[in-house]
Parts: sequence; structure tokens; C-alpha cells
Amino acid sequence: MYPPRRNILSGLLSLGLTSCLGSFEVHHLNNTLPYEKVTSQEEITKINFVHLNAADLRRGVGVDIASINEIDYAGTTKTGGLDQPILIAEYLDEPYNYVVFDQYMKSPLWTTGNTVISRFPIKTVHRHLFGENPRSMDTRLGHLFKDFIHTEIGVGSKRLHLITTHFDNENAEFGFRKKEEAQELAQYLFEFKQKNPESYLVAAGDFNDDHDSETLKIILSSGLYPPQENFGLKTYQNGNPTNDLDHILASSNIKISNYRTFQFPWSDHLGLMCELEFLN
Repeated sequence: MYPPRRNILSGLLSLGLTSCLGSFEVHHLNNTLPYEKVTSQEEITKINFVHLNAADLRRGVGVDIASINEIDYAGTTKTGGLDQPILIAEYLDEPYNYVVFDQYMKSPLWTTGNTVISRFPIKTVHRHLFGENPRSMDTRLGHLFKDFIHTEIGVGSKRLHLITTHFDNENAEFGFRKKEEAQELAQYLFEFKQKNPESYLVAAGDFNDDHDSETLKIILSSGLYPPQENFGLKTYQNGNPTNDLDHILASSNIKISNYRTFQFPWSDHLGLMCELEFLN
């Protein structure tokens, strides 16, 4: 049973703002081919992966795939009406030609969401909006318009399935929201793994909870695994990190190594960087 907090006003606000969802699609730069038209038999065994929170990625040299939270899009006053994901990819230049737009909240003054920037061809698979479960008494408004997205990335002859997410940061009486988000994501991961047991799967995000929390235990129950070393690196706040909020998890056929944090400007989080090694 959830707390009886929903009223007519919050319901109407949630309905109105949910209807302002922006796009969930891949943008291609430099006339690059779409995912469906790229074929490769190249055998790639390792890639460099980062998860960032509102980054500019100017230290992205050597990065293959970047998963990013709290990114702003055109229509946002503080970006001057520009799309941050495109600016980052253009700064990185070739071969970072694949940019995922995930505008989970779109308003006249602020359009925000997640993005994935990749040097490998990528396609969108699914977007799940938190707070839309018909069995819940909570709303999109209550969940601060968070989501998770599923993208598929062609890494040579392999197919990497990437989940990018951002959970709510509320605790105490509203902590049930984060638990609900974890349960919805875990169910999605479990069902996907049941249908695709040999798939390569990574989940990365700002889970707004530490590595030994109930939130992470729920996620790990889906069959994903943390890095063998350094799980629980402190990423928040930037400059004086005291909390481990950001995490990278993977299926058993991917080894996470060289797991580390790094610093970049204009963010309140440290970034996470690692190598992903395909074992099979």
C-alpha cells in the first residue's frame, strides 16, 4: 500500500507534463549509416565505457561508449536553446557519430533526459517511464520524470544491450519510489535475460543509492553482477565524494575491469570509467 498522497491537482499536472515527452531516437552525424545498414565481422573483445552525470566529455579520448544522465536539450534556457548531446558528439568528432536523444521531460523552459554517445552503430529498443504503473498510486510528477532506456549497440560482430537509468533521490517516507523503480528495472532485466540468455547486457546509472543498499540488491537480483574490485566507488559530490551513487553492472559474460572514477567540470558527480571485456 502506497501513502495516499495523490490528489486531483498532482494527477492533472502529471498527465499534462507526461504528454510533453520529447523524442526517443538516434541521431546520426557526418552522414554515417544507420544501425540496420552497418555490417561488421570484426572481433572486438574489449571496449572502454563511461557513465557520466551532466558531463561535457572533453576527456573522452579513448572512450567507445558514453552513458550520460541529466543532459539538457534544445528548449532549455541554460543551454541557449542547443542540444547538449549533439554538442558533445561534435566536439568529440569522428567516429562519435551515434547520439541517442532521450527527452523524458519536455517543457517550454526545460527539456532534460539521458543520452548515449557511441562510436559504434546504435539503435533504440525501449524507453520505460517511471510513475506510469497503473497499479501504483504514485504519478510521473512524483517520480520527477525519471526513466530507463534500452539501446542496442553493434560492437563489431557482437551486440551489446545497454540500460541507462536515473533513479529518484528521495528517502524516508517517499523512499518507496526508488524501491518501485528498482523493482520495475529488475523485472525488465530479468525478463530480457530469460528471453536472451546469451546476450551481452550492461546497466549503468545514477541509482541514488549505495552499493549495499536494498535498491542495488533488487537490481542485482535480476542476474547482473558488479565489478569484482572497487564496487562502491564514491562518486558524489565532485570534489569531496562521500557517497557511492553511480554504478555500472553487467551480465556474467562481461568482465568489468579497470573500474575507476574521474573528474570533469560542470557536474556534481564524478564520472565512472571501466573496460568491458566480452568473455564468450
